Amino acid sequence: MVLIKNAKLANLKLQDILIENGLITKIEDKIEIPQNSRVIDAQESFVLAGLVDLNVRLANSQLGNDSLKKLTKTSLRGGVTTSVIMPDFTPRLDSSALLDHFMIKADKEEASLHICAPLVSEDGEKLNNIATFLNNGATAIWTTSSCNTNLLKRGFQYARMKLAPIFCSCYDENLDDSGVMNEGELSFKLGLSGISKISESSEVAKIAEISTINNTKIIFQSLSSKRSIDIIKDTKKVNKNIFAEVSIHHLCKNETSCDGFNTYAKILPPLRDEKERARLVSELALGNIDILTSAHSPQSVGFKDVAFENAEFGIGSIEEYLSLCYTYLVKSEIITMERLEYLCSTNPANLINKQHIGKIEVGYKADIVIFDEKSSQIVEDVTSLYNGDKLFGKVVKVLKDGEAIAL
Repeated sequence: MVLIKNAKLANLKLQDILIENGLITKIEDKIEIPQNSRVIDAQESFVLAGLVDLNVRLANSQLGNDSLKKLTKTSLRGGVTTSVIMPDFTPRLDSSALLDHFMIKADKEEASLHICAPLVSEDGEKLNNIATFLNNGATAIWTTSSCNTNLLKRGFQYARMKLAPIFCSCYDENLDDSGVMNEGELSFKLGLSGISKISESSEVAKIAEISTINNTKIIFQSLSSKRSIDIIKDTKKVNKNIFAEVSIHHLCKNETSCDGFNTYAKILPPLRDEKERARLVSELALGNIDILTSAHSPQSVGFKDVAFENAEFGIGSIEEYLSLCYTYLVKSEIITMERLEYLCSTNPANLINKQHIGKIEVGYKADIVIFDEKSSQIVEDVTSLYNGDKLFGKVVKVLKDGEAIAL
């Protein structure tokens, strides 16, 4: 039994929280300390539902011996207690045997690690056996928008039948000439090939239209343009089962982070110009973005400390995720902490059909983050997109199923 005293909830109310057998059993203004209970004094720090990140990748896109352990350690420090891992890693997730291997390793981790199943085979010529993947532990289905449209349509119909969400990355690489950053004045100045906004929005429009056939639940991953958000808003008039996801990076930073050929700002979709970033922030404030993500995709220095054209896409900042969200979105008064909890915990949990996580509420699992918003630190890491930035707030304690985890 655990009692958290002096907890500031996302709605700013000060409450005590009682946890029994891994579940929240009581939330009141003042709870007397039960016998044989362990008391945690939150000291009026925020006590939030553990973050649920629906767009996470393994380091260097490799499923190795310690890749899940590394992800667990860094994600918990960022307040993320549940992650959904994209399957585009090596070795490719193309068999139930490898899925079983993943599930066995994931079950040993202190955080909840889920996996998406790839919609199509590696050559893109046929649908995978989605039923086998879903029946053996996969949480959702993942695809890119550019695969065979007939396979997409059939896959979406099958996903609807199995009540499984589809995660879709929207990008038409044929519209760009091997682009490596946002297409604009800066890419021209640097002599780098650009990635256009239409290469994203055109694919969003295609997938949104296909989704209307049978109201398939689709999460559009890491959108980077207002036009993409507008298309989804319009499509929701006929299919409310589609959702816009945006990464924290596209809300915090713009393409100028790439200036000086900074490969640590190279991400796909790319950081856009300041005007587009401001538009995304406005859409967030208006309630038109459904989910936030860290878009965690860490790459080793060896894959980044090369010419910009040759550097791998990807940013690994899940360790600072909650601090980034608080600093750039809540402290800046763009959204409230209550809205942040919904975007980072409650709604993501609902979308993957995990009904008992994502809220600080009686009956929910005690996946809890204690976040001290009064602390601050300067990021001192030349490999970080946020090097030199002052971040506010720090995760000081994490409970998983009511048990405290060493950070």
